[in-house]
Amino acid sequence: MKVKNIIGVLALSAVLAACGNNAQENAKTGSNETKEEISVKEDSKDQAKSSESKEDQDSQKANEENVIYASFFPIYNLTKQIAGDKFEVKSFTNLKTESHGFEPSAKEIAELSTSKLMFVNGAGMEEWEEAVKNTVDIDIVNTSEGVDLIKASEDDHDHDHEDADHDHDHEDADHDHDHEDNDHHHDHEDGEEGHEHHHHHGEFDPHTWLDPANGKAQAKVIADKLSEVDPANKDYYMANYEKIAKELDDIVTEYKDKFKNVDNKKFIVPHQAFGYLAREFDLEQIPLNSLTSTGEADAKVLKEVSDLAKAEKIKTVFYEMGGSDKEAKTLADEIGAEAKPINTLEFATDEELSSNKTYQEMIKENLEAIYDSLS
Repeated sequence: MKVKNIIGVLALSAVLAACGNNAQENAKTGSNETKEEISVKEDSKDQAKSSESKEDQDSQKANEENVIYASFFPIYNLTKQIAGDKFEVKSFTNLKTESHGFEPSAKEIAELSTSKLMFVNGAGMEEWEEAVKNTVDIDIVNTSEGVDLIKASEDDHDHDHEDADHDHDHEDADHDHDHEDNDHHHDHEDGEEGHEHHHHHGEFDPHTWLDPANGKAQAKVIADKLSEVDPANKDYYMANYEKIAKELDDIVTEYKDKFKNVDNKKFIVPHQAFGYLAREFDLEQIPLNSLTSTGEADAKVLKEVSDLAKAEKIKTVFYEMGGSDKEAKTLADEIGAEAKPINTLEFATDEELSSNKTYQEMIKENLEAIYDSLS
């Protein structure tokens, strides 16, 4: 009996021992599975981070390729028309403020790193161009490179109006970040009166864009460059350019015919910005200020212009749209004329921006205003 009990106890012990070993093995296996699962999860996290980093880099590269800059309003307007929905076009300068004398901050220059391409007017208009070139890796395209530029005179202004020498010779000329939200007011009474501002653009008159023939040439440069960087959409850019070119050709033809039939070819302007337009249409600008100066004209100039206007029976004195009309009104009252605005297109109003008014429309408005003043 005792022997049977002993045998039973031994058998039970063996069973319990076997169960214990199985439990330890299961525990060990469970532990190993947990480590493997943790390792897989960590690998997944690393892969996800790597994927997110690559996506961020790809996204940044795509943004750089999709954003292009234009230096100021007329170049921005033409670029936006040609680029259409293929690129996001931003203006480097505030679209609603005077672009002469603009000096970008280090932060504004750094913002250009989001793009690889910028269109500028050239001819010395963008005084900040070298600072950008020395700081940011961006392709700057000079849209006036093929334009027959007018040299600025040494004193930047010729007041000998009686000689009617208006800085060009018709027979010799062979003429072939978006800051929109910044607050800016264009009230005439708020113009900076009594202050003289000088901007040193260089040896050439920078106001190429005010001549529609030049505008057409500059638009072609933009279309060609966009076709180069995005050849898949070349037909799209060229079609947009051709539309602009046709409108500008029609404008040139219309107003050359109109100006042929006027006797007086002289028009008074706030500063010497209309040389290219005058050359194109065989007119003569009589400026109150030089290429690089804005503000009140000096007494000698006002006397000269007043005498000339009376002799030539000039009936309009233009002031810069968005600027003060005080000086123009004073001169107009003296000579029995009217003071009217003229657009240099160096900035735009809220209304012009919200209505998507085109460069072509503004150019035509200028020419019509000048024609009305002469007819």
